[in-house]
Parts: sequence; structure tokens; C-alpha cells
Amino acid sequence: MKGAEAMPKSARQVASGSFPKRILDLRARLGRHRGIATLAAVALFAAGIVWALGQATFDLAAVDGRWLLALALCMLPALALNAAELRVTARMLDSDIPFGEAVQVTCWAMLANLLPLPGGAMLRGAKLYELGIEAGKSGQAILAGGALWVSFAVAMTLLAVVPWPAVAIPLALALCGAGASMVWLIRLGPAVFALQLAIIRIALIGLTVVRIFIAFRALDLAGSWIEATAYSGVSVVGTVVGIVPAGIGITEAMGSVLALLISASPADAFLALSLNRLIGLGVCALTVAVLATRRKRACLLYTSDAADERSSV
Repeated sequence: MKGAEAMPKSARQVASGSFPKRILDLRARLGRHRGIATLAAVALFAAGIVWALGQATFDLAAVDGRWLLALALCMLPALALNAAELRVTARMLDSDIPFGEAVQVTCWAMLANLLPLPGGAMLRGAKLYELGIEAGKSGQAILAGGALWVSFAVAMTLLAVVPWPAVAIPLALALCGAGASMVWLIRLGPAVFALQLAIIRIALIGLTVVRIFIAFRALDLAGSWIEATAYSGVSVVGTVVGIVPAGIGITEAMGSVLALLISASPADAFLALSLNRLIGLGVCALTVAVLATRRKRACLLYTSDAADERSSV
């Protein structure tokens, strides 16, 4: 029997691209109900903030502007790493994208996640398709990269929340998921690019830990590095579900639940994660505005120069 025929049916489906297509079709069906989910998520987010403000040891006068600035600045390397990930993905699929353009697509993708559709993934996939990459391969690359991030994030949260040796089996499963995702990426392109994507994902998770810790400091709340590490993986829920825009409300609620498991304050966790989200979205919106203004000025300058050349002739 030939090698391809000897493969299990499920493995052949993954290799042929039908598996990612089924996942995307499922996300599309879930997207039909995203309007209701959006209203519910926003209501949960707003109610959670009101509850957290009433429960937490929070004083508005104690908010430290220096830590807020540090939190905003931490978003810049996060945007750069996300843009680098898009570039590496394009190169893995035999294409390329300028870094500045990758940053702009990344910012728009983060903002598009707030819409009642899986906007971030759609924008990234559309950009890869615009570069001449087949829709099937770009979809597989996005899904495999997302699965890799999920696995790493779950592993980090498990290490912070579950004591040893109870964590051994779930941690092994998470690492197996990461390994399977790496194999999936290697099937799409050279292994060096898959390794680069893994390094970028780990760096992004580490940066998320730093941002959450800084959010605690900015609000003058008692949050430790262990807590920040535990909360760094909760945003994965929004990514997996896909029906709740940007995981709004879900991420903060899961953080509050995790706080109970590590004997921390659920209200403090909700506020810190909310601040991290709001600052991140604000920086993305500002970056998009700056890049759009620069592009508009460049277009106006080009048009003016072209008109001067025609008039001189």
C-alpha cells in the first residue's frame, strides 16, 4: 500500500486542507449569532467593571500615570512582534510583506476583532491572499499559528495555577498540542520559519505577562508575577470560541475565576485585565491613525510632485 493511502483518514483530511476548511466553516456558522453574543459580552464586561470597582481595593487617586505610560509603551513591541509574525508567515509561504505594511495590517486586525465577525483572522488571511498565497494554505497557516499560541498559553497558565505533580499530565497534553502545531506548520513551509513563529509566540506571551503585571502596578493593586502569568493565558478563550468579539468580557471573567484558584482577588484581576485591554486597543487605534495620516501625506506629496512635473513639461 502506498504511503498516502496508508495514512489514517483523519490525517489525510488535515493534510489535504479539508480540516482547516471545516474549522473555518464552523466559525462562519457561529458568526451568524455574533450580534447577540456581542451584546451579551459587552453587558458582561460593563457589569464586571461596575462589580470590580465596588469590590476591589481601588482608589482613582492612586492611579499612577507613569505605569500607564509604561503599559502603553509595552504595546509597541507587541505590535512589532505581531507584524513580524505576519512577515514570517508570508515568507514561509513563499511571499513577503514590508514591515510597515505588516504593522498596519496587525493594528487593523486587532481592532477588527471587536466587530461582530472574526475580523482579525479575515484581515490577515485576506492580506496573505492578496500577496498571491492560496486561500487554503493561508488559512492553514493562520489556524496552525493560532493553535500553537493556544498550546503555549495554556501551558503557561497551567504552570502558574496547578501544583506539581498534578500539572504533569495536562502540561504534557498542552505541549503535545504545541508539537502537533509545529508539525502542521513544518508541512506548510521550511522548519526554520516554524521555529521563528514559535519563538515569536513565546515572546508575545512573555510580553503579555509583563503588561498584566504593569496594569496591576498602574492601578496600585496587589498583583504578583505568578498572578500575571496565570492571567496571560485567559485571552485564549476568546480566540478559541471566536463568537465573542476579541473575547471581551470572557477574558476578564475567566481571569476572575482563575484568581479564586490561586487565592487572589477576582475583582483586582478583572480590573487589571480590563485596563490592559483598553490601553491595547487605544494604542492600536492611535497607531492606525498615525500610519493613515502618513500615507495620506505621502499620497498628497506624490500627487503634487506629479502635477509640478506635468506643468513644467
